[in-house]
Amino acid sequence: MIAMTHARTAHNSDSRSEPARSVALGTFLVIEALLPFAPLAILGPAIGWPQSLGNPAAAQLSAIAANADTVAFGYGVYLLYSILIAPLMIALAWRLFGGLQRPLAATVAAFAALSVLARAIGILRWLTVMPVLAAAHANAEPAGRAQIEMLFNALNSYGGGIGEVLGVSLFMAASLGILSVAALAMRSMPRVLAGLGLLASVLLAALALPAFGLPGLVPVAVAVSMLSAWMLAVGVWMFMRRQ
Repeated sequence: MIAMTHARTAHNSDSRSEPARSVALGTFLVIEALLPFAPLAILGPAIGWPQSLGNPAAAQLSAIAANADTVAFGYGVYLLYSILIAPLMIALAWRLFGGLQRPLAATVAAFAALSVLARAIGILRWLTVMPVLAAAHANAEPAGRAQIEMLFNALNSYGGGIGEVLGVSLFMAASLGILSVAALAMRSMPRVLAGLGLLASVLLAALALPAFGLPGLVPVAVAVSMLSAWMLAVGVWMFMRRQ
């Protein structure tokens, strides 16, 4: 009798906590969906980011040297956004699939963690070595500036390959794509949302095409905006589930 009462009490407690969990995860999703606009608002007026990434090395180094504090703050916010992707995808996989014991849920979590690791490596170049190069470039002679610009381009290509190709594109596309396909198969998410997630994963994967010598078919802004739109839509759905 006591055991039955305890089990009933635990069940009622879990039932009452379900709306709170849905609201918490929905809030997390909405915040993460809107957070990418913060570095855009910070870095855009200061250095013309993200369009500035296509500028010559000399122009980028001069802009970083002239706005060192703003660049550090903007990329710090961008790093925060990137790091939060892993716990978000892990929590979503746990919520949709009833835990991480399922192989697909664990795979979603693993690719999300790899995405964050690659993103963090790519972003940290703007918080560590690039400001040092910018300061050295501002005080160097013409010959020294040319060497610094060569080093900047090499580090930028390497860091971009890790952060953008692996982190933003391939690993994130794998995590989101697997989650969306599994959600469709298990009917743990509305088809529209799962389909939107699958579309976002395809767009993210397409960002890696130029790295393999293929034409770039998808603008970065389109793929990232689709990811944010999916997060926002799933967040709203989580709020609705609390009922």
